[in-house]
Amino acid sequence: DAGGGSCEANALFSRFDTDISGKIRTLCKNGILKRVYHDKRNITERSIRMAEKAASQEELTQAIYELKKKHADVQARMLEILLDSEGVSVADLVRFSEGSYGAVRALIKKGLVRICDRQVFRTPIKRYIQKDEKKRLNAEQKDAYDKITIALEQEEYSEFLLYGVTGSGKTEVFLQAIAKCIENGKKAIMLVPEISLTPQMVTRFCARFQNRIAIFHSRLSLGERYDEWRRIRNGEADIVIGARSAVFAPIDDLGIIIIDEEHEQSYKSEMQPRYNTYDVAKYRAKQYGAVLLSASATPKIESYYNAKKGKAMLLTINKRINKSSMPEVSIVDMRDELANANRTVLSAKLRSEIEKNLINKEQTILFLNRRGFSTFVSCRNCGFVAQCPNCSISLTYHKFSDTLRCHYCGYTIKNYTNCPSCGSRYIRYFGGGTQKVEEEIRLSFPEASVMRMDVDTTSGKDSHERMLSEFEKKKIDILIGTQMVAKGLDFPNVTLVGVISADTSLYIDDFRSAERTFSLLEQVVGRAGRAERKGRAVIQTYSPEHPAITLAAAHNYLGFYSGEITARRALWYPPFCDMISVGFSGAQEASVAACAKRFAAWVSESVDIDENMRLIGPIRAALSKIKNKYRWQLIIKVPNGKNITPILADALRDCRKNKSFDIVSIVVDKNPNMIY
Repeated sequence: DAGGGSCEANALFSRFDTDISGKIRTLCKNGILKRVYHDKRNITERSIRMAEKAASQEELTQAIYELKKKHADVQARMLEILLDSEGVSVADLVRFSEGSYGAVRALIKKGLVRICDRQVFRTPIKRYIQKDEKKRLNAEQKDAYDKITIALEQEEYSEFLLYGVTGSGKTEVFLQAIAKCIENGKKAIMLVPEISLTPQMVTRFCARFQNRIAIFHSRLSLGERYDEWRRIRNGEADIVIGARSAVFAPIDDLGIIIIDEEHEQSYKSEMQPRYNTYDVAKYRAKQYGAVLLSASATPKIESYYNAKKGKAMLLTINKRINKSSMPEVSIVDMRDELANANRTVLSAKLRSEIEKNLINKEQTILFLNRRGFSTFVSCRNCGFVAQCPNCSISLTYHKFSDTLRCHYCGYTIKNYTNCPSCGSRYIRYFGGGTQKVEEEIRLSFPEASVMRMDVDTTSGKDSHERMLSEFEKKKIDILIGTQMVAKGLDFPNVTLVGVISADTSLYIDDFRSAERTFSLLEQVVGRAGRAERKGRAVIQTYSPEHPAITLAAAHNYLGFYSGEITARRALWYPPFCDMISVGFSGAQEASVAACAKRFAAWVSESVDIDENMRLIGPIRAALSKIKNKYRWQLIIKVPNGKNITPILADALRDCRKNKSFDIVSIVVDKNPNMIY
């Protein structure tokens, strides 16, 4: 009543200390409350004040003559500018005539000029890009292109998986397939996994298709995103390029959807609404009888298996364009470095190769999939480790701000100088992130220009594009980064790639850890030697014998796939089953645990476990607390995830009947990226 009979939902939730969403649902179900949805627009169309001619050419010419006679030179110059144009913005008219707004008002009063508002689009493309002509395809590229164009001509749903080694010219196949699609009167969506890849992809597509491109990703301003959406909806763009949200672009007459680097886990949304970009793309492609083309140098195991089984047509490009060879890869056993008293983050081999590149004025990329300076901070006197008070994880040290941060909830404190437990000054830093690598590189190679590219340095608008532009112009000798430098980037002067620690993603508690490590290594190594100069790579590891590392060094995807698919068949992992993760979280662990057990009991009583399903848990999650919420997890393995959906819905409803579980959040995620 205090809200006048209605209240915005979030404002209502904020008035209570506990989660009242369950009670709200009950009140709505009983007809006491009613949910009403309103479309709220915070952005408007952008317009520019334009000055236009309000008289004929003859009248303006005569007016210019009269004004000059009266020494009204500024007004005369303004009319001369307008004489040969359809209209000029008022601001430009004042600037180019070196006049004032008073002179414009005088011309309006004389009936010679009129002012109107003209709608314009805010665009994220800030510069002119020179036109580029299509390249000649080699035999393997041509074979892939021909099969795609046949499907485009048929205008029936077709699915392809393009497996092509790094630097094999997959993008040129995309460009020519999209050109054919547009020629047929259809439109295209081009998806990339990372915003950092968008600037290079946009540049290549704009060079080929000019202003018929729309860009769609989360780093655009609200105004830019709104205007790009309007351009797409109005049919003013034939091609949409962007990250996963671009799959929802309001395009009619779809001819092709391309998912580049299809193995990337960023294509799966881990927040509400949870969706897999591939599933949405497949649904949309079927709607329009379009082609769905997934592509990668390291396809997901599931994708390659399905292609081999005939669910998608497999296209293969085994050779790099320009007949350039794959980079030569050296594996360095870091245990030997320790035995030789080298305790720095750089092996002797990698240090030597960087020196060669600096002498030859060639560029280097160093990859480490961990940001920050140190993984954790500990007291060597009493063993204290700095922990996040909200999450069950240690804080990461960031040297340049001298802070300790949690990368899950954002909790930040000033770094300790004394141990808060025993008062000792023996605070030490363990592990290493991109900041630590940057410091080591700057100390070792003071003459080199160094740039770090991770979440901490790319938070600003257009930061990816600015940094990559600097690197492309050869102003940077050494680029240090996380996953965002490991894929899709194409710089001809990069001849050396160094992997600081290949073990970072290898021994995490997830059945896809070996696959992720192989993909990351193959992708980042593939950034080297993409032009005439020979590429080299150095992989530093404490597990030099692991197949994911040895096969990545040999560029042997098929060998890795063969071993991995055998293991998954034996252990009944995807693609031989579907996995469902059910996460439970709340402020009271007892309620969370009870809810998880009740959910599991309902499912187990509804399905024949021995024949059709395997239940793992419920148990505490690997990260048992995040943002002051305790976490439990249930894993369900079934032959087909679609068949168990009604049972999961019933189990959810059953838990919601218990009022003590109102404070427990339940999230069901089919085939999650990670289990943590």
